[in-house]
Amino acid sequence: MPPVDLILHSGRVVTLDKTSSVASAVAVHDGRIVAVGSERDVLALAGPGTRRVDLAGGSVLPGINDSHLHLQFFGLSRPPFSLDVSDRAVSSMADIRRLVAERTAATPAGTWIRGWGWTAGALADVAARGVAVNRTDLDDITPDHPVLLTHFSAHAALANSRALRAAGVTSATPDPEGGHIVREPATGEPTGELHESAVALVADHVAEPSAGERRAATLAGIRQLNVLGVTSVTDPIVTPTMLRDYVALRRSQALTARITTLLNWTWPSVTTTTRVLEEAMRYVGSSSGLGDDWLRIGGCKLFADGIPVLRSAWMSQPYDDGCCGSLVTEGKTDSARLETLNAAITLLHRSRFQVQVHATGDRACDAVVDAFHAAMDADPWPDARHVLIHANLPSERAIRLMAEHGLVANTNALIKWQASDGLRGLVDEHTWHRNMPIRTLLDNGVVVADSSDAPVTFPDWRQAVETLVLRETRGSGTVSGPEERITREQALRAWTAGPAYQEGREHEKGTISPGKLADLTVLAEDILAVDDHELHSVTPVLTVVGGTMVHEA
Repeated sequence: MPPVDLILHSGRVVTLDKTSSVASAVAVHDGRIVAVGSERDVLALAGPGTRRVDLAGGSVLPGINDSHLHLQFFGLSRPPFSLDVSDRAVSSMADIRRLVAERTAATPAGTWIRGWGWTAGALADVAARGVAVNRTDLDDITPDHPVLLTHFSAHAALANSRALRAAGVTSATPDPEGGHIVREPATGEPTGELHESAVALVADHVAEPSAGERRAATLAGIRQLNVLGVTSVTDPIVTPTMLRDYVALRRSQALTARITTLLNWTWPSVTTTTRVLEEAMRYVGSSSGLGDDWLRIGGCKLFADGIPVLRSAWMSQPYDDGCCGSLVTEGKTDSARLETLNAAITLLHRSRFQVQVHATGDRACDAVVDAFHAAMDADPWPDARHVLIHANLPSERAIRLMAEHGLVANTNALIKWQASDGLRGLVDEHTWHRNMPIRTLLDNGVVVADSSDAPVTFPDWRQAVETLVLRETRGSGTVSGPEERITREQALRAWTAGPAYQEGREHEKGTISPGKLADLTVLAEDILAVDDHELHSVTPVLTVVGGTMVHEA
């Protein structure tokens, strides 16, 4: 063997391989891991040009893989591309008004103002008045600028009156399929709050960022992820325009994280019709797996329902307001929408696309799993690895079917940590605790890949790992579902080996083993020794992708 390029030594190399082995050194050559073992044996491979990194008792993990992260949206959701109106930056509508006023003062009249991340529960003045957000919260400071502020979940938005006029949304505008225009009870006038596919009524009129802005935002997002130790992502909504951007960045060799894409043709509408899918399948000319180690097509993304906090997740038991939510697929009735969901999944399955479907309510989760089961029984494809996204409340029967068919649960501990306190009371106590039954999924043999869903959350995998282990909520610290806690190793696998399996790439990444891609995340601390409550604060100091250091603290 020729002298190696890089050796990391004098620490804990947490391989997460099948035997859960822990080594003290790892060697890299030509973008691949070539040796894992004792410090003495691995250092013997060094030559004059080998870079040696002393871990000083720190630890090395397989490269962190955020398996459901909206990469370009994450970049565009952050300043300077968009106003940050998340609870990391604001605590009141007054704060939002100040940010919007500052932006309008520096922006030509008629230009759209975008923001991302608000949630009503985090706005103290809105909560105190007991009235929902409204276009009038913005109108007096934005007479000449249309404004669209996206909810932290991306399943809702707040538009000012100028934006509603630009989109032609009035009291006479009907709710679109799979969406809801919130209206004033007395007059029927839109309040400015839009849910699910209704967001597209206004969002479709927003001027698109230029290609240069989009690509710059994407690279800025990747740089932030590299700092956190992230080496791979799956972007779950990639439009044709976005795919062209990613291809351009790949061709220019600008990527410092690997990207798996899920194709989508209707965003920002969450409703994808079978007509659109049939047209796409005639012309897309591809299937899952096209690409290389840096950029590849993983599959397609569909939505089954909404989210619990908006009471739009499809549930068997009613929310506090008596409704049960619904599917957001095409159709006027539950049965029609269910038929559309089944047809869409079957079409993509037969076209040999991995299908990943957003499902949060218990009825939605079971409906998606049943559709996967039917499609795979009728047309066997052992490597499909279809994915239940969010997997909040699958039944025990559905979980058994998932294991039987090799389906993946893509969960979101960060959303559970961030949103659980606000969800309490909207659903019954048993459902609140059972939400994201990750231990049950693992115990039944289902592969779990956890993820951030950024920009829905800030993509900090460390907090996710802590939440998987402790299941404590952010605000109150209440333990939600103690019986669903998992071990530290299981949590780390959900951010490394599980995502690799979801991609069908477990032979290339996800563990630290000779022959695999040299994607590594280095921490200053021993990840196996820190206290559970300190997992969120471990320190990424070095990120290696393909043997190249893309971040060094």
